[in-house]
Amino acid sequence: MEQKNEQSNPSSSQALSNGMSGAAEEVAALNAAFPTNGVERRKAPRLKYQVVATLEPVAIGPDDVRVVTRDADANGTGFVSSAPMAEGSRAVLHLPSPDGEETQRIECRVRRSRELGNGLFEGSVEFLGDQPRFSDTRIKATVKKS
Repeated sequence: MEQKNEQSNPSSSQALSNGMSGAAEEVAALNAAFPTNGVERRKAPRLKYQVVATLEPVAIGPDDVRVVTRDADANGTGFVSSAPMAEGSRAVLHLPSPDGEETQRIECRVRRSRELGNGLFEGSVEFLGDQPRFSDTRIKATVKKS
């Protein structure tokens, strides 16, 4: 499917198309605006994992949505996007693997999608099945610490 959302909202698509440096700045601002509260409800802690990916809705509806991931673990990932996704909807996430060798196609469910303002949305997906490629041992070796 083609990415059509970029044409319909040039300001938000420009923010995502400025490359990883622009996306990293957006994610850093998001992390500062929404700090974690210290209560961890996840099965495993997520690790910083910032890559450009695509969410492809399973049902007929919106076009593919380009996202920038914030963090990931074997069970899911958080993201920032230029378009909303319906909470509870199923999608296929096209996510580059930590080793960078190939893009993984991962079935997932949208757990959260909320507007941040400025044409950007923040959300998370839950993988439908564990994804050991995104375990803490694999991500730690590939992400530079700041």
